[in-house]
Amino acid sequence: MKQLSWLVGPPAAGKTTWALDFQALSPAPRVLELAQMLHPLVDPAKPRQGMMQAKALLIQAIRRVELDPANDGLPPLVVIMAMVEEKALFPLSEGEEVLLLLPPKDVWERQFLGRLPHHEPGSRPMGLEEALRWYEEHVRWKALGLPVTLLTGALR
Repeated sequence: MKQLSWLVGPPAAGKTTWALDFQALSPAPRVLELAQMLHPLVDPAKPRQGMMQAKALLIQAIRRVELDPANDGLPPLVVIMAMVEEKALFPLSEGEEVLLLLPPKDVWERQFLGRLPHHEPGSRPMGLEEALRWYEEHVRWKALGLPVTLLTGALR
């Protein structure tokens, strides 16, 4: 595993579940949810403008820390994120990888429609149409041959 892994996929693909299962391995990687870093900024206003730029800046900050040669001894870091633009992640640097959790479309759609409504700080409702655009965006990444490692696994 690389030093810095970006775990991406459409909403409700099972990214957090996958990361928690992965964290049980030994040695355990550190796991960070990008959305959790933004929650103090977005509660209670839940702004929509500027979120993509904020995510891109956080990605840069994480890279600055994690890929600094002085931090080579740190355990690997897995950053969980959804709804991130391609230009914020690519190109990758040495020591980075993108893990793409992309279940079959019918399985993912059932998971999305069947998920319990969650009201995490900063969350907002998302309809299937918007989520489907993100699913298709990740399909496009794969079709373009971007350097991603496709993950498979059962959703829960």
